[in-house]
Amino acid sequence: MKKIFYLRFLQVGLVLTFLFPAITAADTGKSYYHRSADRLFWFMVISDIHIGDSGSQDTQYLTWAVNDAYNTILPEFIVAAGDLTDATNGGVIPDKQFSEEWEVYRQILVDAGMHADIYYDIPGNHDHYRDEDFAYYLFYSIQGQAHGSTQHSWTREFPYGKYHFLGIATAGNDGAEFSIWPWDNFGDHAELTPAEITFLESALIANPDAEITFMFGHHPFEADADDWTETAIQDGLDDLLDLIDLYGVSHYGYGHTHNYMEDIWTKDIISEIFYINTDSLGESNEDHYTLMAVDGNGVSMVAAQQGLWPVVLITAPADRFLWQPPEEVFNPHAYEIPPGKANPIRALVFSPDPVSWVKFQIDGAGGWQDMQQVGQTPIWVGYWDASEASAGPHTVTVQAQGTATISHQVQTYINPAICLADYDRDGDVDGEDFSAMLTEAGRDDCTPENSCDWDFDNSGDVGGADIYTVAGEFGKITCP
Repeated sequence: MKKIFYLRFLQVGLVLTFLFPAITAADTGKSYYHRSADRLFWFMVISDIHIGDSGSQDTQYLTWAVNDAYNTILPEFIVAAGDLTDATNGGVIPDKQFSEEWEVYRQILVDAGMHADIYYDIPGNHDHYRDEDFAYYLFYSIQGQAHGSTQHSWTREFPYGKYHFLGIATAGNDGAEFSIWPWDNFGDHAELTPAEITFLESALIANPDAEITFMFGHHPFEADADDWTETAIQDGLDDLLDLIDLYGVSHYGYGHTHNYMEDIWTKDIISEIFYINTDSLGESNEDHYTLMAVDGNGVSMVAAQQGLWPVVLITAPADRFLWQPPEEVFNPHAYEIPPGKANPIRALVFSPDPVSWVKFQIDGAGGWQDMQQVGQTPIWVGYWDASEASAGPHTVTVQAQGTATISHQVQTYINPAICLADYDRDGDVDGEDFSAMLTEAGRDDCTPENSCDWDFDNSGDVGGADIYTVAGEFGKITCP
C-alpha cells in the first residue's frame, strides 16, 4: 500500500505543480511571526470523559467543560476525543453500552446548548464494546446523530486562510467485548478499515487549500513499550501514515492513555507532525483539557486544569520546543524572529473573574513589562525591544494575575536576518507588503502597534515615502 501511495504522491505533486503553480510552501502551512493578532484563533480538546464511571467527576467535569469553560474561553469549537462513556454503568470492568450512560452524556450537552457546529465528539474503545455498528454512538453523540457516521470532516475559514479538521474513528469495528487478557489487547482491536481510510482521503482531497490540517482520533499510533496495559491502532496505521505524508497533515491529537504529552511523530513517515496526547477529563487529577491556538500558522498548546483560572497561553512567538519529559523536543513548525524595536509578545488569557494584570519578562531577568488587553478580547499584547538582544535563544515568560497567578513560558530564537514585514510570505519585503501593512495599521502617529521601525523618514507616521525607501531605493529585501 505504501508504494502505491508514494507513486500517487509523485503523480499528484506533478499535476498540482502544473495546474496551481502559485500554491507553494510559502503560501500555505508555513508558520510565520505576524505583527498583529488578526490571524489568531483557538479551540479546546477534551478526552476520556467516561460518563458512567464510579463517582461524580465524569458528569461534573463535562458539565463544567461545556458550560463554564466554554463560556469563558469561547473557543471556535470543542473536540471530544473518545471514551465519551465508560461502558461500566458504575462498575469496575467495561461490559457493554448502557443507555443510561449515553442519556446522561447527551443531556449534559443538550442542556449546555452544544450542537454539531461547535462540538465534535468521536468514538473511543469504551464507546464500542459489544456494539459492532456503533448504534449507541450514532444515536446519542452530537456528531453521530447529526451526520449518521463515525468519521467527521470540518473546516474553519478566515480572511487569512482555511483550516481543515478531521475526527477519525480509531475504535475497532468488530464489537468485541472487553477482555482481561493483554495478549488480546484487552478486547480493544483499534483499527482503520479501508472504507474509513477512503473517507479520510476523500476529505483530504476536497481541501487541498487548507493552511493546516488537524486530525483527532482516540488511540495513539503506537503503544508505550513501558506500559503493558496500553493499546494502540492495530490495523490500518500504515495507510493512515501514507495519507499524512501524501496530504501534508500537520497534527494528530489523541486521548486514551490518560496522560498529557507534546511530541513530534517521525516514525515511518517522511514528514514530521505534531503528536499531542490529551489527558482524561473524567478520571485524571490534573491536565483535564488541552487549549490549542493557531497564530500566523504557529500552533501553540497548553494543558489546563478544571476550575483553575486564569489560563495563559503564549501564541507569539511560537515555542521552539514541545514539552515531553524528560527532555524537550524541537518544534519544526516554529520560526525565528528579528531583533526588532517592538517585537510583539502575544498571549491568550482566559478567566471568568477580572484579571488584575498581565506582564512579560525576557530570559528571567530584568523587570516585568506590562501587556495590554486588545479591546474586550482575551488577547494581551506587549512589545519587546529586542534591537540590542543577542542572536540566539531567548526565553519569554508571560504571567497573569487573577484569582491565582499563572505563568506560561516559551523559547524563541533571534536571527538578525529575519524579516517581520513579509506580509504575503513570498520570501521578501516589497511594496505589496508595505501596502498590506498600511491597510492594517493605517497612517496613524507612530506607536508600537504600527511600528516606528518602518518610519524611515522620521515623519511620525508610516506612509508612501517609507514604502518608497524600502521598495524603491533598497529594492527587495530577501528574507531567509
